[in-house]
Amino acid sequence: MNAAQIHLALNHAPLFLSIIGGAILILGMIRKNESFKTIALFMLIAAALFTAPVFLTGEGTEELVEKLPGVNEGAIEEHEEMAKISMIIIAATGVVALIGLLARKNKSIGKFVFLAAAILSLASFGTMAQTAHLGGLIRHTELQNGAATSEKENEEKEDDNNKAQQKEAKDSLKQAERTIKKTDDDD
Repeated sequence: MNAAQIHLALNHAPLFLSIIGGAILILGMIRKNESFKTIALFMLIAAALFTAPVFLTGEGTEELVEKLPGVNEGAIEEHEEMAKISMIIIAATGVVALIGLLARKNKSIGKFVFLAAAILSLASFGTMAQTAHLGGLIRHTELQNGAATSEKENEEKEDDNNKAQQKEAKDSLKQAERTIKKTDDDD
């Protein structure tokens, strides 16, 4: 497997682990269910761990795709910048979740840590979702410019415009011929 394959295979794991882990953690806090809280903390730690290989293979993936046709190089830079922010937030989420696992018997620290982990998991999901969106803009032209038009649709519109222009030109030519003929007839 090359860097691009690893990057693409793993890049959605942190996104979904952070939102599902956060949701289960909130549910566990509401229901006061220790099993839910524990599972959620493990999921948040896993999200942080999965982010490391995704982040580390990003540069290699960039090297592989930046010269391909249809690649938006500006989007690569935006994706990379957002990935750095996401990495920091999800790493913090993983550290807080690990502290939560280690200190879950301590009730005074536990509530604060669980709340911090829940908030950070939502922040992780938000930044990871934005990073994923920016990553999609690199190659998926249907996402660029906010319009979902394909090349075929664009070609069809261009053909329609060309046909309309040709018809207009023919009509103008016919009108000019009629005017010339009328002037010749009048003479």
